[in-house]
Amino acid sequence: MVLVGACVAVVTGACSPRDNGDEPQVAVRVIDSAYAPTWEPTADSGTIYRVEIRSPAGVDTIGNVVPPFPTVAGDTLVVGLLQVSEDSSTPVRKIFRLRLGQHRVETLPVPSDVWSSFHDVVVSPDGRYLAYVAEDTTPSIPATYGLVRELATGAIIIKGPGGGGCDCDVDTNHARWFAPDSFEIAVSHENTDNVWLLLSGVASARRLHVDTLSEEPNWH
Repeated sequence: MVLVGACVAVVTGACSPRDNGDEPQVAVRVIDSAYAPTWEPTADSGTIYRVEIRSPAGVDTIGNVVPPFPTVAGDTLVVGLLQVSEDSSTPVRKIFRLRLGQHRVETLPVPSDVWSSFHDVVVSPDGRYLAYVAEDTTPSIPATYGLVRELATGAIIIKGPGGGGCDCDVDTNHARWFAPDSFEIAVSHENTDNVWLLLSGVASARRLHVDTLSEEPNWH
């Protein structure tokens, strides 16, 4: 692998200054990166990162991290995505959980219904939920839709309407969170009426609002 970057600072939401003016308790930063075969089926290679997580409980270093970058939930838990290869197979993504002070990384499979080209598999700021664009391959015309799952149990909390999708090589779907558990998911409907279905709501209240966008959101 060829290194493509070093010592690039990255901060997460929990790394911002606290209301009382104290320094943040947990800081996440990229310390280097490399090209590697990618989990993404439409690309030949991608970038993986090595990140340092520094807290009062010590320092942990995690390799093979892929975007979106890790979420710091409170002062005890960091959750993100890893790219791994199993049995010399094609690389896949997994969810990692690091409990600060234990210096041990646990991994969970990314849900099997995540659309294979979707990038924004994102964890809520409170570490409880996962938002993404899912794919249903059972109908005669496959559908994509926004989905929110409970991270610990895998239970579906919110499922948006299907019918989305695009015949494209670029992922134009997006998902993001606002503290503590409010979300937005934009699902491309280019296969039908050339709009984005915008799902917004609050995961803990199982509240969902559906709207449309005529242009791709500029969230990144």
